[in-house]
Amino acid sequence: MSGIGPRERLGRELRRRRVLAGLSGPELARAIGITQSKLSRTETAKFRPDLAVVRRWLEATGTGPAESERILGLAEDAATQIAEYQTLFRRTLVTKQRSLLAQEAQAERIRNFQPFQIPGPMQTPRYARVALLSIRLQQAGLEEAVAARMERGRRLRAPGAPHFHVIITEPALRYRFWGAGDEDQAETWRNVLEFCRVPTAVVQVIPDGVAYHQAPMCAFVITEFRDPATAKIVQVELPAAEMTFSGAADLEAYERTWTAMADVALDPDASAKLLRGLLKG
Repeated sequence: MSGIGPRERLGRELRRRRVLAGLSGPELARAIGITQSKLSRTETAKFRPDLAVVRRWLEATGTGPAESERILGLAEDAATQIAEYQTLFRRTLVTKQRSLLAQEAQAERIRNFQPFQIPGPMQTPRYARVALLSIRLQQAGLEEAVAARMERGRRLRAPGAPHFHVIITEPALRYRFWGAGDEDQAETWRNVLEFCRVPTAVVQVIPDGVAYHQAPMCAFVITEFRDPATAKIVQVELPAAEMTFSGAADLEAYERTWTAMADVALDPDASAKLLRGLLKG
């Protein structure tokens, strides 16, 4: 098993304990209070159970103390596992945007903290071209990627969209891409302000000069899905890579960061007022 990750090893170990106990999937699911779907997804490493579920699983299958301790240790390793590491230079611009379109279509709630630039779904076409080219200096697929990014914004403003909550710093709002004029920047601000009017969206701005509880080190997105069997994820944006986490410890850390940023951000009404002030010059 050395070639597989902690979550896969945990799934195999839990399945082995169920089989040794002579329990079917539905029988064990009822005994420990989870759905059959979640149990199956746990055994196939498509869902990471929390430690309380693992403990109930081990108790219901009559697992001894030493074996339980070993498997609980494996569950803790799985809880901090990096679910995905993507080198951005290896992915096409179009593939990335289409992947996000599909992901957002399954989302119930999306929270995006952005300290450096306006979030992708809120960008204008010209802003998006420059932002996407900053990831990879090549034109291949650029216009398709821009179109997909604009489609993401349209869907997040449409009826029935997932709840979309953005916290953005004022320097990110004021970021001006190379060659942009005053009207380009104003168009971007109007686009962000449009999101302030969307019933399913919340926009908060952290103004210049505010005292932070913790430094805003990187952009990240927390996504929760409509399907309860799909684990919540955090996607962290770095200059050349994106990391996706689903481990409990990592989720907790980014939840704390989100709360710290929300604590120093303006409320939605004050944020919209700040944007209108920028537009007035």
